[in-house]
Amino acid sequence: MALDAMTTTSRAAPAGRLMIVLEPVSHPELEPIHIHESLFAIGRTEAPFDSYPKELAADLSRRHARIFCEHGAIYFAELGSKNGSTVNGIAVRQAITMLHSGDVLGLGKSLAYRVRFEPAALQPHASLARLSSLTLVPEEGGAGLQPIFVTDFPFMVSKADDTFARYRDTEPAQVNYLSRRHAHIFLRAGALHIEDLGSTNGTFVNGKRLDEHAVALVDGDLLAFGGRHFVYRARLEWEAARDPTLTRIGVAHGAAASAGLDADRTTFVAAADSFLDIFCVDPAPVPVDTPQAPAASASQAQDDATGRPQGRAAAMISGLYMALGGKGPLQGRRLRTWGIAALLLIVLLGWAIHRATSPEREVENLLASKAYAQAAAGADAALAGDPGNKRLKSLGTEALLKANLPAWMASIESGQYANAARQVAAMRQHVRNNPELAPLLDELDWIVALEAFVAGRGGAQVPPLDARDGARIEQFLKQWEERNDAYQRAFETMATHVPAYRDAYARALSNVRRLALARGQV
Repeated sequence: MALDAMTTTSRAAPAGRLMIVLEPVSHPELEPIHIHESLFAIGRTEAPFDSYPKELAADLSRRHARIFCEHGAIYFAELGSKNGSTVNGIAVRQAITMLHSGDVLGLGKSLAYRVRFEPAALQPHASLARLSSLTLVPEEGGAGLQPIFVTDFPFMVSKADDTFARYRDTEPAQVNYLSRRHAHIFLRAGALHIEDLGSTNGTFVNGKRLDEHAVALVDGDLLAFGGRHFVYRARLEWEAARDPTLTRIGVAHGAAASAGLDADRTTFVAAADSFLDIFCVDPAPVPVDTPQAPAASASQAQDDATGRPQGRAAAMISGLYMALGGKGPLQGRRLRTWGIAALLLIVLLGWAIHRATSPEREVENLLASKAYAQAAAGADAALAGDPGNKRLKSLGTEALLKANLPAWMASIESGQYANAARQVAAMRQHVRNNPELAPLLDELDWIVALEAFVAGRGGAQVPPLDARDGARIEQFLKQWEERNDAYQRAFETMATHVPAYRDAYARALSNVRRLALARGQV
């Protein structure tokens, strides 16, 4: 894996173009693994693990983990493998953690590698063509779909992203065939590849469902996501290698026009997605509570000497029976059956009335009408009397973020850090009834402090000004390393509800990387 100017700790290699080497520790007879790309797949059927002795390769899952570069740092993403993974002996199951030079990476139960960064020679690419754009042109089966024009990678297929979520009003069932992290399209060695991310309904290339492997894409390939609706023909445009320091202005719309696309009817993907988001594994879904009818009473209606039910309840059951076309006397087993049916009907009607007027429904309605502040207040008030209601907590979190996160991001963007801190403090009033908000707000407070510190010292790239400044840098870097998993989970939650939060989080990570680089200049 090669990248420019990447250092993350004092143990990292000097600034420059670097490569990652995985040196076998547990089995020194194996060859070191040299990673040249920005995304490296780990699995028993992936190279070089597929050439290992069978007993070693079998310790890995087919889709075990990924190593990738993001914002100048190197990350290890555990994808929920059967035997797990460790970094320096600490389990990272279904998590993302930053890698440093000297770390010991454990894969499964028997494979361990020491991570090393070393300089990588720059490869001349002047004579090579490069991918200019990918256009996904809808096939006839996807009526009403817009072409998708992509110039920056990776690109993630997600039902939560506006690229596909825009069809919820017209094709809600089809959008639900997509997963939130369905597939991603990325560059490897200059060639375009696609990988399914464990989606429920699959990703197909030329009619073949992808398994755990990424496959290369060529011009004209037919891609289908989650069924027969989101089906596209891949069109790849290539251009001669260019000076990487030049800024490309208007290239997307210009290339789209030259390709014969109507700019008003084309979805332009403005920026690359984040590997941090792509490889963040979802926790197990929380079971949905289903209303349960209470058990039937042990005392049953009795028949009189004439075989007819007695009492008000019996009369009601008998009336229901006759209204629904029942014939003959209602007694014995028939009475018990109809009694249970009547009881169930009453319970279901009561639950339906409660559901229509429940606090959850009221909050959902406010969310649907985009009255986010009212929805947050309603959820908070309801949780005061029902603190264990998971649905209300989830709705309250969504409402609070949608009501406040955009204004908080605007404060950060404009450098009004004191105002941003007050906004987080105001949101903390909801933590009393919804403790799940606490780690999210902890992350926002950390970003406020980080951005204020960076602005106050004249930028993240400035070398330490004095011993106190250096200590503050160390403090922020230590917090990032210690809380990495918690911050990543919080980021995933907030970006799901407010996708624009990705930019604020990415900016914070960039500043962390620059601070690490600045520290290394002392």
